[in-house]
Amino acid sequence: MSRKKARELVVQFLFQMEIRQEEHTVLIQDFIEDNPMQEEDIRFLRENIDGTVTNLDRIDRLIGDKLKNWTLDRIPGVDLAVLRNALYEILYRDDIPVKVSINEAVDLAKKYSDAESGVFVNGVLGNIVREHNLQ
Repeated sequence: MSRKKARELVVQFLFQMEIRQEEHTVLIQDFIEDNPMQEEDIRFLRENIDGTVTNLDRIDRLIGDKLKNWTLDRIPGVDLAVLRNALYEILYRDDIPVKVSINEAVDLAKKYSDAESGVFVNGVLGNIVREHNLQ
């Protein structure tokens, strides 16, 4: 499985976790059983999920700071899951170039939401990267 597909599963998991309002540790094993993958992909999935959840307050604060006339709870769930995972990667994964995280996030937003979501996700991530000099 490619990282692209593993990243897609991370976003699906984060969306599911938010909808179900359950702790990620409760959901992750069932999710992995429902989505068979190689050990390397499981490791990537777990690292991204655990890292996103562990750093959720900082990630959400950064997203919230970029919203004009919006709040986090108004962002569609898919877009929020995409933003959260991408910001985790940008902030905490040195093995993934920032541009890759942004491009993948935009593609996921377009695939699971709509073209406008791709523009929204790109704008939020681009602003955060520029403001915090994360390139």
